[in-house]
Amino acid sequence: MHERKRPARSELIAARARLTPEEREARAAAIGDRVATVPGFLEAKVLAVYAAIGTEADVSGIARRAAARGVRVVYPRVLRGERRLAYAAADPDRLVPGPLGTLEPPPGSPEVPLGEIECAIVPGVGFSRDGQRLGRGGGHYDATLASMPRALRIGVGFEAQIVPELPREPHDQALDAIATELRVLFFPARRAALGSVK
Repeated sequence: MHERKRPARSELIAARARLTPEEREARAAAIGDRVATVPGFLEAKVLAVYAAIGTEADVSGIARRAAARGVRVVYPRVLRGERRLAYAAADPDRLVPGPLGTLEPPPGSPEVPLGEIECAIVPGVGFSRDGQRLGRGGGHYDATLASMPRALRIGVGFEAQIVPELPREPHDQALDAIATELRVLFFPARRAALGSVK
């Protein structure tokens, strides 16, 4: 399965890289507008975001607008030796380089329990039309999302990152919505299944 994911990952990274910085900036702003239309997003009081690296969709505008509404915005931190993330509140201007090259909250930032996160904005290398996400291969987001099943999960990326389907493994975590600069795709089945669990 990993062998099937590798070429898909390479192709999707290349598609994203073909966008100019100006195109990425404009499309990221449009993604922010689309995310705001996802039911439940505006009601979330604790929002998990990420600091974009490379050619990822920049969600700093989403974070700024949420913080201005009084939302508690938290960023992921890689836990050394573990395949999961912890989240902590931090000023986006004070994020520091982490072990995997991502920017994360500085040491000493107060960790927020995963159960308090009401909505998670999730990056990805690619996304499928049925709500699956292809990450960079470390499995950190899948492991973390599995520990916070009740949080609203919104994948964000450019339209060029949407494909008909992706290779899937049992541990891959589905999304509730995917927002691009052109549209929002909704996947209500996961949340409906949660509602049926007593």
